[in-house]
Amino acid sequence: MNTIKKMLWKMLGRVILDEAVLRAKGPTILHISDTPTSFYPELNRLLGILKPNCIIHTGDLADDLKLQLRPSLLRNYESALVKLMQIVNQSAAEKVIFTLGNHDNLELVRRYAGRAEFYEDAITENFQGIRISCAHYHEAALGSSKSKRSDFYLYGHDLSLKSQRTNEVYFLNGIEAMHLIDLSNGEVFEIMYPGGTDSARLNRKRMRL
Repeated sequence: MNTIKKMLWKMLGRVILDEAVLRAKGPTILHISDTPTSFYPELNRLLGILKPNCIIHTGDLADDLKLQLRPSLLRNYESALVKLMQIVNQSAAEKVIFTLGNHDNLELVRRYAGRAEFYEDAITENFQGIRISCAHYHEAALGSSKSKRSDFYLYGHDLSLKSQRTNEVYFLNGIEAMHLIDLSNGEVFEIMYPGGTDSARLNRKRMRL
C-alpha cells in the first residue's frame, strides 16, 4: 500500500494491515482492549480479514461511554454491547474471551455474551502450549500467574506498562495497539488502531472530511 493511500485510509478511520500480518500461519489470537463504539464497524471488517481463532478483549468494551463515571449512560452501553457481541459471536473465532474493565457492567455482559466467555478477574489459559495471562489491569494479569511465569501478559486500561518483550516474555498493552499472536511460532504482529480511536476513547470529537 502506497503512502498516499495509507494516509487516506488513516483519515477515514480504517485499519492498515501489513503484508506480514496477512501471512501469519496460525492458529492466531487477536488481542484488543478499551474499544470505543466508533471502532466496532472496523473491528467487524478486520475479523473478516484476519479470521483469528481466538479473540481476547481485555476490558472496557464501550470505552467512549465511561460507564463508571457516568452511570446514566447504561442504556447506551447496553445498545453498544449488543452490537459488539453480535460482531464477535458471528465471527469465525472458535473462542471469545472478555476480561471486564472498570467501565463494564457484569449483569449486561452476562445477558448478551452469547457464546463468549467473560471474567471479572484475571485468567490464565494455555493455547497450544503457550501460557497467556490476561486482565484489564496489568497488575492483575501479572499477579494471576505467580506460581508459574506466563509467556504472554495481555491487558489494557492505561499506559502505565507499555508493550515490551523482556526475558522472552511478552507484555502487550491493548490500548497502544491491537496484537495478533501467531501460536505456531509465538510471533506477535502489532496492528495500529484506526485514526481517531484515542480521541473517541477520551470523547474528543474527530475532524471530519
